[in-house]
Amino acid sequence: MNLVLQQQSTWSAKLSLQLENIQGRTKLVHQKHFGPLRVQKQFSQDDGSCHIYVLHPPGGLVGGDSLTVQIRVGADTQTLITSPSAAKAYRCAENALSQRVSQVIEVAENAHLEWLPQETIFYDGAKAEIGNQVRLHSSSSFLGWEIQMLGRRASGEGFAKGAINQSSRIWRADKLCHRECLKVSGDNQISAWGLNSASVLGTLVAIPKQGEVLSLENAVSRVQTLLSGQSWGVTLRGSTLLLRYLGDSAETCRLGFGQARKLLVEDGIFNGSTMGYEPRIWKT
Repeated sequence: MNLVLQQQSTWSAKLSLQLENIQGRTKLVHQKHFGPLRVQKQFSQDDGSCHIYVLHPPGGLVGGDSLTVQIRVGADTQTLITSPSAAKAYRCAENALSQRVSQVIEVAENAHLEWLPQETIFYDGAKAEIGNQVRLHSSSSFLGWEIQMLGRRASGEGFAKGAINQSSRIWRADKLCHRECLKVSGDNQISAWGLNSASVLGTLVAIPKQGEVLSLENAVSRVQTLLSGQSWGVTLRGSTLLLRYLGDSAETCRLGFGQARKLLVEDGIFNGSTMGYEPRIWKT
């Protein structure tokens, strides 16, 4: 009986999006949703790019909930996808199922995609499993970030009992160019060999268009100068830029990532426009 009740209380949601270039402008041509996950708004920009806001009306995940997002952007498109507010993974009962999030992205030739959600807040006791997969054409480019808040420090809550298991993979022309596995628990969140009690961690990944490795190297030097504090780390592996934040301020992380994005876009290392318009929702 308890199992039946638990199954009835969980909530699954799926969202599938497809964008195409229509007469020089990126348009959302197909969307299909199941459950409480959908596009809140799409905004066409003056440079022909498109901004998409993905909304999860419940605002957070409880034990057993799952979200699946599938995105395909067609050739010669330029798309930025974000969220209107922070996501939340709430505390789970001891015997509850995990909160699951799966994100699958495909980027076609000469396209550029920016996957830039607002931060995710993991309540103490959350049990989250997250899987990210990005597949790029050899001529496409990509910029993505994730910002994770562990506990709610402003409310006096840490992350002593939670667990996060995250796996991220990025392929370019079927060649793996970025792989990462993140496991966070109460033990390694406070330990010096782990996160050293930091409550906010962020990762930005940038993959330039073809033939822009030298320009990326120059941009990396500028990002290192821009974000030189001890909370920041900048690494260039082949043609993949990794920017990391480890500290206690989601606002500082967002600001730094935004500055790095502006620099990279305006340097022209990605396909499409160098205007770098910011979503309106970031300013509210």
